[in-house]
Amino acid sequence: MIGDFSGSGNQNKGNGKDPLDKLIDFSKYKRRKQGQDKHEASNTEESLKNKETNHASIFPSQYPEPPVDDEIRARFQHLQSLIDKINNQLEQEARPGDFPNNISQSASDFKINYPEELNPQQLEAVTYCNGPLLIIAGAGTGKTRTLVYRVSYLLESGIPPQEILLLTFTRKAAREMLERVKKLLGTESTDRIKGGTFHSFANNVLRRYSGLVGLSPDFSVLDQIDSQDVVDLLRTEYDFHRQEKAFPKKERIFEIISKSRNTQKSIGQVISEEFSGLDDYIDEIDTIAQAYHKYKRHYNLMDFDDLLLVLRDNLRDNSTFRKQLSSELSYILVDEFQDTNVVQNEIVNLLGSQSRNITVVGDDFQSIYAFRGANWENILLFPQNYPDAKLIKLEKNYRSHNKILKFANEIVDSAQIGYQKHLSSEFHEGTLPQFIKYYSQEEEAEAIVSEILALREQGFSYKDMAVLYRAGFHGNYIQAELLRRKIPYVVYGGIKFMERKHVKDLVSYLRLTVNPIDAVSWNRFLKMIPGIGRVRASQIVEEITEQDGRLNFNNFKGTSYYKSLLSLQEVLLEAGKKGISPSNSVARIIEYYYPILEKQEVDASERKNDLEVLYHLSQNYSELEQFLADLSLEPPANKFQQETTPALNEAEDDDSLVISTIHSAKGLEWNTVFIPHLLDGLFPSSKSLRDPFILEEERRLFYVAITRAKEKLYLSMPHQVVSYNGYFIQPSRFLKDLDPACYHFQAFFQDNKE
Repeated sequence: MIGDFSGSGNQNKGNGKDPLDKLIDFSKYKRRKQGQDKHEASNTEESLKNKETNHASIFPSQYPEPPVDDEIRARFQHLQSLIDKINNQLEQEARPGDFPNNISQSASDFKINYPEELNPQQLEAVTYCNGPLLIIAGAGTGKTRTLVYRVSYLLESGIPPQEILLLTFTRKAAREMLERVKKLLGTESTDRIKGGTFHSFANNVLRRYSGLVGLSPDFSVLDQIDSQDVVDLLRTEYDFHRQEKAFPKKERIFEIISKSRNTQKSIGQVISEEFSGLDDYIDEIDTIAQAYHKYKRHYNLMDFDDLLLVLRDNLRDNSTFRKQLSSELSYILVDEFQDTNVVQNEIVNLLGSQSRNITVVGDDFQSIYAFRGANWENILLFPQNYPDAKLIKLEKNYRSHNKILKFANEIVDSAQIGYQKHLSSEFHEGTLPQFIKYYSQEEEAEAIVSEILALREQGFSYKDMAVLYRAGFHGNYIQAELLRRKIPYVVYGGIKFMERKHVKDLVSYLRLTVNPIDAVSWNRFLKMIPGIGRVRASQIVEEITEQDGRLNFNNFKGTSYYKSLLSLQEVLLEAGKKGISPSNSVARIIEYYYPILEKQEVDASERKNDLEVLYHLSQNYSELEQFLADLSLEPPANKFQQETTPALNEAEDDDSLVISTIHSAKGLEWNTVFIPHLLDGLFPSSKSLRDPFILEEERRLFYVAITRAKEKLYLSMPHQVVSYNGYFIQPSRFLKDLDPACYHFQAFFQDNKE
């Protein structure tokens, strides 16, 4: 196994040889046999006798820094000056939480003994009730617990549950928090708390107040794949795909359109800042963007961005709507505030304009979703927007031991900007994080898998361990090695359940029973009918639209597909019949669709499992509209082990190792974490070396990866990686400034100095 790198080297124990020593010997033999043994993989005490020399040789003192112009420098200085001011205020004596007049201060009135259940910082965050509150919750410091007890405290203090809004980034998170509140208080009143994601909240509010905001309540919600399909349709209609140079694909075009809306920047500005290679297509992409929005309005469709933008615009411009909605809310709590974008931040401010009782919780050092439009500055500038805001830091960690936390604190201290924080734990025992250098990517993968097997022999389960990487291809060799040794694993961030073709087909049928002019759904399966191509499908859709969604295909009598249209009409009318339950609608659609699936796919019987999953999920709903909205906004699960096996539970019982990008691992934790490919240009990515703000986000991403580990943390790098965009040999710059005493270093490969 990888073992203890204390500086004296690994020693053979008994008559056996360490498994990794055998691996190194075998790899060394392979290279010698191939005439490539120019370097020695050393595991002797002599190779480690001068640790400082080893570090000097593998940590170059100079790394190219991103260019910093006057504008960037001024922006950094402005943000840091605000943060310094806040940090100075925190050094003053903390003032106790204020109590509104209608809240009892008597602890005997409460079912929960809050001082006993919470540490002092958590208690202050839970009981501070008047005005805006910013809670900076470091990794593993009990953020969820604090939110749960804060909701409980508000309820016990007499706040009506329907006046509390809890906004999270997954419905699962909101549901689990409210279940914990219910268990703490032994009450069903939590059912009336408004909780969920920004998108689900917006969806419910816009349907509820559709008349007030000028919408039709039966709009369909497009998921990302649907939206990309519309973009592709428009791209083709405008003949942009026939240009001399390769025109951007639908995924990239939609990404640009969405980022433009979420960051409130023009198409041209987004392209010039992040997609400079597409400067020649600004006008064409802008044309597609405008046509895309017109298309959605015509067919009563809304995408994810529309839900937030329409809500924001009406809160801002429709005073009657804003007063009505904000008057219903006494307290607003926002989880993971560092991940909010510009529009979400505006929504929070507008919703809380009346009560000003806004609590935002997050960690600026876990802001890693700028590529989705998240605005890191929201959490940094909250005190500037609310000068009377109270700021409380949670720094006591309940996840990791102090040696891992010392490493994490070093990363925080090396950052250019951010709130000061120092994580500490009562868990003092534990091993130092280990940083290991290997000869090749193959050896790195072999060694990591060998250690996984060794840990399993010590009593750890596979599910206690995770391999986290910066980009998907960083895990290719490791996945290959896991397959070779037949170790079960799941990949987080793989093919999503709702992206499977047969699942989307079934959902499209269901959407038409609610919104019969949903052109995206019509186009999806009209083309399945023999004799109907793109042009004829568009004609049929337009005919239905002109009839306001009434299904009448008489104009197509005499065609080869007329009987197929009649069959489709029959099933849609039956599935959409007034009073029919969602599960019966799903069952009727499956009855119609499965014979079609059998003709299309040889593994139809296996795919039918997914259709049955949808049927069982639908049994939990009384309204088809809500079922469809939740499928779009909160899919059943976003991971898979085999594409044909649906994973409905994010915490499956199977003993499988987790392989994941760091972005997909945020919020999770494991006993042991491996972080491979720590080469400068890979982590941080080469793209980040051109922008200091992106580089800082990469540093935060590294911090997130480190703080997933509870007991063991392994960092590693191969000697070199050659890819299409570079030749990478230097260790990650995030390690170069750290105190060498906060981790063990071991090189199973050293440069030939002769």
